[in-house]
Amino acid sequence: MWRARFATTLGLATALACKSTTSPACSGTGVTLRDFSFSPASLTIKVGTTVTWINAGPSAHTVTADSGQWDSGTLAAPSGGGAYGGGTGGGSFSMLFDHAGGPIGYHCKLHPPPTYPTFTGTITVTP
Repeated sequence: MWRARFATTLGLATALACKSTTSPACSGTGVTLRDFSFSPASLTIKVGTTVTWINAGPSAHTVTADSGQWDSGTLAAPSGGGAYGGGTGGGSFSMLFDHAGGPIGYHCKLHPPPTYPTFTGTITVTP
């Protein structure tokens, strides 16, 4: 079973820092939610990888497995700061993929595929 971990502000900073490095200690990857899309929309990862989704869009969203196996709960949109930065970052959700499988489909349940057909993603986990 995949394990969900919610990123704290410190965890989010670590996830963002690890996204740009090849350090062996960084065994994760990130997905951004923005403008009713996941970026990247499709990932292929190895077993043991943690994926962190970060809401950078103007609306609240979720990351929900099509199978219903996991759900992030509502991830708040970033707030405040305006053009000068500051404010608070958007909500985030992390999942450790500990066995091979896929493709695993997911979507935002607040903006479901029948209404937002491009607001979907897939993850394939390889050994």
